[in-house]
Amino acid sequence: MTSAAIGQKPGPETAPAFASAPSRNFDGGLLERYEFTLTRADALAYLRLRQEWSGRAKWALGGWFMAGGMVFGLLPDAIAGPQGSWQNWGVFGAVMAVQFALLLIAMQLWQHWRAARMVPVPRPGEYEEWIDCVAGTEIDSTDCAYLSPELIGQVLDTATHIFILNSNTRIVIPKRAFASAAQAQAVVARLHELAAGPFYFEPQD
Repeated sequence: MTSAAIGQKPGPETAPAFASAPSRNFDGGLLERYEFTLTRADALAYLRLRQEWSGRAKWALGGWFMAGGMVFGLLPDAIAGPQGSWQNWGVFGAVMAVQFALLLIAMQLWQHWRAARMVPVPRPGEYEEWIDCVAGTEIDSTDCAYLSPELIGQVLDTATHIFILNSNTRIVIPKRAFASAAQAQAVVARLHELAAGPFYFEPQD
């Protein structure tokens, strides 16, 4: 699955990233490790992905715009103008535009606050390819999640990041971790290959 980048691009790199030779290859399964620095910009990139709104959020959004309609209805006639007039429609549009602008500002502030909680200070991150699984540092913790193919879930490839997402895991891999765009695309292709199966519990032809 491929997704376009959402929102602003992350800021400039804070440290060079590189691929290192395996140093924990204790049972011959580690193929490659990529090390990088995770920053708030990487958390913002995750938070700006287009995601389904919860039912509560949809109700809150509806209530917000209903409140705007109520404010418009309480405006004096001298400001709102006669019903159905160009002035009336113009004022209604202005009220909705102000509401929408305030909503965008609130969302931006919320995303920056969440990103600051996810990554308070730059911290090390890594992504590993194993013979039969992948592993990576989660954006909202310091844990390294190991995912067998059936647990990989969504693979989102944007202009700046690779995201591996399932119900419990959020691995964010900045593309600055790779030496070239071709290397990043090879990682994406490998993830899609693993996620496509067949899995060990499925009957083999």
